[in-house]
Amino acid sequence: MNHLPQLPLQVAFLTGQSRPPGTALTPAQRAFLDALPIPTAGRVIVNFPYSDAGSEESAPVPLLVASVRNARQYLSARRADFPLRHRRAVEALLSRAERTLFLAGSCGLELFNALALPDDTLRRVTIFAYGPVARRRPDCACVLVQGRRDWLSRRYFRAVDARVDAGHMDYLAVPAVFDLAADLVRRMTLS
Repeated sequence: MNHLPQLPLQVAFLTGQSRPPGTALTPAQRAFLDALPIPTAGRVIVNFPYSDAGSEESAPVPLLVASVRNARQYLSARRADFPLRHRRAVEALLSRAERTLFLAGSCGLELFNALALPDDTLRRVTIFAYGPVARRRPDCACVLVQGRRDWLSRRYFRAVDARVDAGHMDYLAVPAVFDLAADLVRRMTLS
């Protein structure tokens, strides 16, 4: 029996894991998500790979350690077994709603691309990529947002949809980034 998704729209973060195997949102991610104009039920309160294991908040990770872990995960996304390990959990998440907006920070866009989701699934997905670090745009609706001081993202994308006054580590604290994301949520809610 085929059940229709209960939620019209859900919003989820998709970023590298600074604290593997933890999936808890950082306080900044949680505040950003909670402020978006979407019902509580549409807010996914864990991060990639969307398991409840390690979903409790933990101490902040030093920047150097987080950077190394994210680089390692970016490189692991290129391995053939990456979609085999993670696609099922992402598809289960996507089945909860008619449409999903991923807030993909940094290498989150590369992780999404590596999932190699089928076209019928991609039609239900929109990506809001802030500080994108990926080899290409995804094969779905996407908004690329890049900081004027984000030298890392500029190495990957020269053409973006919006430029904001941000560096690679401070997107979620920039009001213009929130405004762009909130506007996208409102447009997706109306369509």
